[in-house]
Amino acid sequence: MAPIDRGADPDDLPDADVDARWSDIVARLGDLEDPRRDAGPAADADTGTEAEDPPAPDPSTDAAPPATVAAGPRDWPTTPGAEALEAEESHFVPPDPGPITDREPLTTLAWTVVVAVPLLVVLRVVVGAFAPGLVLPGWLTPTAGLLFLAGVGVLVWRMPHRRDPDDTDPGAVV
Repeated sequence: MAPIDRGADPDDLPDADVDARWSDIVARLGDLEDPRRDAGPAADADTGTEAEDPPAPDPSTDAAPPATVAAGPRDWPTTPGAEALEAEESHFVPPDPGPITDREPLTTLAWTVVVAVPLLVVLRVVVGAFAPGLVLPGWLTPTAGLLFLAGVGVLVWRMPHRRDPDDTDPGAVV
């Protein structure tokens, strides 16, 4: 068997060399069940007899300390002032949202048309795939397109054209 080139790229090696390399790695791993034990009984070099298994280590003399839970920022006692402030801040009640009907009806209608027309077109395509015999009137498609364009036009027309002079808020500041 040819010597294994440890510096070679695994993609450039033939399959037999990759298998040999893999076998070499696995053979060097040894027994992983108990890392404190040797890989197996080794022969004593002086006497030629097998060495005895070392006694199992006492778990009470383990070098690693027992695992403990680290203390967090909430584990320390707080002052009464901090507790009162936290209690005051933790009881936030959001304001009730305004009724939906208070919005402007024209804007609500425009949004409804702009959302509904594409959904109906997708529904028509899906239903048409399963029922090819379904025939819709010829005026329905141009009417849906005009309604969609009218809805987009109303939404663009209703957008604010300039900034409110009393509004000095620059928006989100990061």
